[in-house]
Amino acid sequence: MVYLFKEKTRDNHMGLLSRERLLAKETLKVEKVDLGDDDFVYVRQMTGRERDRFERSLMREVKDSSGTITYEQSLGDFRAKLAVNAICDENGNNLLEPTDFDILSDHMSAAKLQLIVDHVNNLNQIREANKEAMIKNSEPGQSVSVSSESAGSLDTPTPISGSTT
Repeated sequence: MVYLFKEKTRDNHMGLLSRERLLAKETLKVEKVDLGDDDFVYVRQMTGRERDRFERSLMREVKDSSGTITYEQSLGDFRAKLAVNAICDENGNNLLEPTDFDILSDHMSAAKLQLIVDHVNNLNQIREANKEAMIKNSEPGQSVSVSSESAGSLDTPTPISGSTT
């Protein structure tokens, strides 16, 4: 039998995590990112909820004339949206709100933003294959259809600014 959730115990044996251990708050890794000119920020791993919120922010809600809601991909401000979910203080506390992406995108150089994103991608194991899968799963013509009733149970996607790419 293969266990998906394993952790080394004190005596270096692997074992199935208990319910309590699975639901315990995990300590998220924090890294310092040198931005040059003696400037730096800290970034951290995202929680599952933050990762989901980030991925939802890349979708734009579209309602047709019959009231059917679909979601289409919108990669505008991708880097800034990722960064606001991970920039933190040295203790891992978020410094920005998800809605701050627009200001961050307008005010920070692309080079500094890319340095941050590179570290966030590494910490959160966001690989090119993950990005391609998100894009492939939301290509135009492959929209996800959600009824109006079930749409109310979803968190509202972060408003998207900019053009759809």
